[in-house]
Amino acid sequence: MMKKENLKGILLSCIFVLTGGIVYSQDTGCKVMMPSLSGTYTGECRKGLAHGQGTASGVDSYTGDFRFGLPQGTGVYTWANGSKYEGGWSKGVKNGPGKMVTADSTYAGIWKDDAYIGRETITPYKVTHVQNVTRWSFFKTKSTLYGIRIRFYQGSVEGGGLIDVNIANSAGEQYRDGGIYGIHQPSFPVEIRIRFTALNSFGASQFTGDLVFTINEPGSWDVKVYY
Repeated sequence: MMKKENLKGILLSCIFVLTGGIVYSQDTGCKVMMPSLSGTYTGECRKGLAHGQGTASGVDSYTGDFRFGLPQGTGVYTWANGSKYEGGWSKGVKNGPGKMVTADSTYAGIWKDDAYIGRETITPYKVTHVQNVTRWSFFKTKSTLYGIRIRFYQGSVEGGGLIDVNIANSAGEQYRDGGIYGIHQPSFPVEIRIRFTALNSFGASQFTGDLVFTINEPGSWDVKVYY
């Protein structure tokens, strides 16, 4: 017959194993900072936090973009009661265009700081300021890797006469690949200001160009700036 002390030790060991599994179920060294999602995580990491594409499950679940441990970008959040939101996120709260589906209703529109502000017709993009830019184009690709790529053209010559480029963006991380200036994993809507210096087509003088625009619709975008 098993002694009471031995039985107690086995039970304590089981509890330790089980709680250890709960504590470490959220991937080694990669954390999600929302308590409701802090259970298991699979996906991209950066400096010990969920960053990039991933899936997190806790009391609720979420699949989509993360930034420094919080949902940011676009993704699908499912609550324990079955309600679901698909759309934009910023720092762990609903932000931008999205759709909420509950047990008794479905509504789409705009969220700001986690609050539904109503239906609103929003264009995919909007240019708000132009200086010394002759034209521009926006094209949404079929890529599932959300981001923005910006190219410059003097007439038909890519990068012709271009001297300097400065880009300010409200979200995402900048990168450069040759003549392509990019923004990786922005949350939408994202506002971008491009200031650049270039020589005119004769190479005789310099000028400054300025273009400010907002991209509202999540996706992978190619932007061309002509001067």
